[in-house]
Amino acid sequence: SFLDLDVALEQLQEQSPRLHETISLRFFAGLTIADTAELLGCSISRVEADWRLARAKLLHWLSDSQ
Repeated sequence: SFLDLDVALEQLQEQSPRLHETISLRFFAGLTIADTAELLGCSISRVEADWRLARAKLLHWLSDSQ
């Protein structure tokens, strides 16, 4: 549900603001990996790794809430 997603995003923000920002830019703002890397001032590989980790954490938390 949207409430579960909101709670999971809050957990992500508390644990890792960088991962939360990556999710926000990629998913909600629709930026590409390259655009996200440029905006955050980091490498494409860093954004790719953060994107994978953030999605895994969210999926884990959302599956635990079921």
